[in-house]
Amino acid sequence: MKFESLKLILLFNLLSLTITAQNNSPFEWPKNEITPIFKEFLIAYNSNDLQILESFTDKFYAKNDKEAAVYWKGIFLEYGEIEPFSIAKEYSNENNQGIFFRGKHTKSWVMIMLRMNADNTKVIGKTVGRGMLPSGNISSAYNPVSSKELVPYLEKYLEGLDKTDYFSGSVLVAKGDSILFEKTYGLRDKQKGNKIDTNTTFNVASTTKTFTAIAIAQLVEQGKLNYSDPISKLIPEYPKDIADQVTIHHLLTHTSGIELDDYKPFNMDNDSAKSMNDFLSAQIKHIDSLNEGRRKNFKVLNKFDYSNENFALLGVIIERISKMSYAEYVEKNIFTPLHMRNSFADVNKVSNHNNVATGYSYYDSNDKLIDGTRHEAQTEDYYLSPFGGIYSTTRDLYTYLKAINKHTLVNKDTQELLHQKQAKRFETDNLSMHYGYGFYIIKKVETVSVGHGGTYHGVGSHCYYYPETDHYIIVLSNYGAIFSNTVAIHIESLIGLNN
Repeated sequence: MKFESLKLILLFNLLSLTITAQNNSPFEWPKNEITPIFKEFLIAYNSNDLQILESFTDKFYAKNDKEAAVYWKGIFLEYGEIEPFSIAKEYSNENNQGIFFRGKHTKSWVMIMLRMNADNTKVIGKTVGRGMLPSGNISSAYNPVSSKELVPYLEKYLEGLDKTDYFSGSVLVAKGDSILFEKTYGLRDKQKGNKIDTNTTFNVASTTKTFTAIAIAQLVEQGKLNYSDPISKLIPEYPKDIADQVTIHHLLTHTSGIELDDYKPFNMDNDSAKSMNDFLSAQIKHIDSLNEGRRKNFKVLNKFDYSNENFALLGVIIERISKMSYAEYVEKNIFTPLHMRNSFADVNKVSNHNNVATGYSYYDSNDKLIDGTRHEAQTEDYYLSPFGGIYSTTRDLYTYLKAINKHTLVNKDTQELLHQKQAKRFETDNLSMHYGYGFYIIKKVETVSVGHGGTYHGVGSHCYYYPETDHYIIVLSNYGAIFSNTVAIHIESLIGLNN
């Protein structure tokens, strides 16, 4: 799927994976054969010079890879200069070396692993863990700050990112009903020079899924649906052998096994969809091409496998049960009662709004680096989709999350069900990620967050609530997810949510 095309990267962006750090002392390079090559790599990388990067890849890559230097140039455009912090022990062995780096100015974390040949003379591969955060005592990198210290610190940090063009967007941090920090940076339209302000609306990409889940939950509360309803009851034209097995519960939790995003003809039809019926027709037309050969003797997957197709079907169900378009339903039952005046689910209203953030990216629609400058992102018309198209603001999303927690949109039992762990994405000693009904539940060490994020070229959203401390961190960027999550993850650490 376009919104989740780089699933591993998105996972790292959403989570800032926790892996044990070596210690909090000044970094010491390991004494092995890989270190001299890694040092040369770091010099080449931090030069931000394509010719120097090409000299490094020509010298040390086992195979001639013309795109390798361009790839590292792209990473630099996301992180800027990086400094080594600690060894990633889990990613290091006799022929691999993994190191946690931190952006000198962006303060963002990345784990870079070089995979070497048997005699450690040539690079045969690499792993880049965007946002991977060392656990343990990382106070040498920064200390948590108080509420009073937060505002001046964030102002200085974000003004620096704005000046160096590493961030453009809107940031809101709150505790309960009190907003601790709310600022905007950058331009919503570079051509016209219009600045982003607190009323600027951004595409929130997959954060849209939370709205779809709320809509379904409201219909269940009204007695019009049951989570156990098979989709054959609601979409009788869907192939019966699949529709009799798959329930609304499976769709809400990404556990149905309905996924087609590896099949190019489906993607082409799905990308051109202009209505829920178009999304449905694309699935039925290409259903025999289910990913991983699942069509033959179909069985419900019953384990997590992220799928926009699931939420497309939920959109169809919302329209059929409510007798309204998806946009009309969300506006009438969520936006209007909460006075979310700068939020939109209708493409025509977005087009007519005079304060919309245009997305900008270094990459084209095929994930190819265009050059060293940002261009208006090449996007399709995804606005109608219930899996990734709503537009909103940080203030509106704060209002929305608070309303869920205060049981304004759904009752207490429903809210708890939405935020209950339903499907495991993965789980380790220090980190786990589960999916509820349209919401991620993430635990980093002892810190729990509930919400969703979204990504696409020129689109980045981080919309999370931290129930144990009653914090909200909402970051929207028209530079993409790596930039929204860089800021959000740094704020988490500053206010002690990762410690």
